[in-house]
This record gives sequence, C-alpha cells and structure tokens, in this order.
Amino acid sequence: MAADPVLALRKQTLAAIRARLKHFDMKKGEMAEYLGLSRSRLHQLQNGTAQAFSLEALVRIAIQSDLTVRLTVSRPYSQD
Repeated sequence: MAADPVLALRKQTLAAIRARLKHFDMKKGEMAEYLGLSRSRLHQLQNGTAQAFSLEALVRIAIQSDLTVRLTVSRPYSQD
C-alpha cells in the first residue's frame, strides 16, 4: 500500500508549526487563543497528532503562526 501523500503533507506542516511555536513567548492559554484553538486542540498540536487536523486547518494555523505556506503541483516527468 502506498503512503498517504496528504498525511505526509499534514505531518510536514505540523512539524513546521511545532518548531515555530517553540519560539512563542506565551502561556498555553494565550497561545491557544492567539491561534484560535481550544487548549485541548493546542495540546494535540504540540504533541504532533497530525491525524487530528485536516490539511486546511493546519495551513490556517501555520499562517496564524506567521509561517509562509506554499503548495507546488507538478506533472510527473515523461519517460518518452
């Protein structure tokens, strides 16, 4: 079975968010409010629970965390 590419994108986005949040000088309640999350959702985020978040939700959190998000879509190279 092939790896889930959407899950891989979610994990990559989550890792970037977690790294960014380490630099925030806020209490957990303040951070949750800043990100528009409940404290329990912030806990899931900080624990790296990628399956708990949609890719869209993670992109929104990343943007709120002052990260730049880019998506590149390309065709596979032809072997002709």
